[in-house]
Amino acid sequence: MNKIAPMLQSLLDQWPADRVLLVVAYELELPTFIENSGIRIVRSKDYGAFKKHGPLYMDLGINRYIVADDDTVFPRGWFENLLFWSDRLPGHVVCGRGRIWKPAAVLHYPNSETVFAGEISEPVLCHIYNGVDTAIFRRDYFEPDVFPFPKRDFTYSEDIWISAKLKDNVSISVIPYSKEKHKEDFSGPKALPYAWGQDSLCAHAIANGFASKNKALKEHRSKILARAYS
Repeated sequence: MNKIAPMLQSLLDQWPADRVLLVVAYELELPTFIENSGIRIVRSKDYGAFKKHGPLYMDLGINRYIVADDDTVFPRGWFENLLFWSDRLPGHVVCGRGRIWKPAAVLHYPNSETVFAGEISEPVLCHIYNGVDTAIFRRDYFEPDVFPFPKRDFTYSEDIWISAKLKDNVSISVIPYSKEKHKEDFSGPKALPYAWGQDSLCAHAIANGFASKNKALKEHRSKILARAYS
């Protein structure tokens, strides 16, 4: 948990501490800097990567929420920009990164085209969101069967599973972020070194040939491909 200090600081530099929610497993011991940060700490069952969707499965009185990975540093204006586009695009999950499968592509994870907020000037519709660059959700965007979360093997593919559990009338859009406009020296969230370590979710996904992600894509093929994209 000591490794998340840069992420937390980048978040608190642009977001009030009392509106930050950290969902952690019951048994996890927290370092002092987190305990004293002023953020809201909530304990839950260990749902793996699904823990970031705490407002979905807990009665916290939160309808709209942003998910953020703990191994990422966020540029100035990032969350303000997400909120701006969320207000402009009702009925959309707005995110900083998404994936598209072209009609001729085989529905395997590596065959997708990745869309980045820092590389576009207008919103781009996608098939799934990619949680590494954050996204805004509303509780009422989801189908009733969003629970229970799937077995642990899907912890490497929660972005696919969560995308598939959105209602049919909900879209997913990657929204633009300009580093020049926000006077930032990088054009999107930046992964911390441990995000690519041998024990990271990314490393596990690559090591097993994206088997978990491809399994999730196969299971939810019709729902994912039914979502229009630009």
